[in-house]
Amino acid sequence: MNDTLERDDLQLLGNFFAAGLEPVAPPPALKALIMTAVRGIPQDSTILRAHEGRWTKIEDGVRVKTLSFDRERNTATLLMVLEPGSTLAEHSHHGAEQTFVVSGSCRIGSLSLRAGDFHTAGAGSHHGTVVSDEGCELLLVVDKDDCLAA
Repeated sequence: MNDTLERDDLQLLGNFFAAGLEPVAPPPALKALIMTAVRGIPQDSTILRAHEGRWTKIEDGVRVKTLSFDRERNTATLLMVLEPGSTLAEHSHHGAEQTFVVSGSCRIGSLSLRAGDFHTAGAGSHHGTVVSDEGCELLLVVDKDDCLAA
């Protein structure tokens, strides 16, 4: 038997205790501060802090973190890191892929990219091995199906 409370247990307890509380209006000055802060946050927005999210190893020296999914466009935004000397095998794309080199450099087949460069591969495209001699960080927007296949 485990004496540690699981997330579902904590949620159940939280709901139980919350149901027994009577709502209390905050003091007017506090409510004004809260409302001012809330108005400054764009609606329907999320933040993923640098230390949040999960890195997934996809090949030796290559890892990726999903930043977001856009259900309307069926795309995923990813951060990919290639360690110095690492490679990512050649592959095909179901949908389009947009790549921005945040730092470092890499080669996609015979195409060289450096920090600040932007590259687009169209839907159905195939490109050669990705190689990074010095290491790089890439921001990618890809078709969600391509992301789930990785």
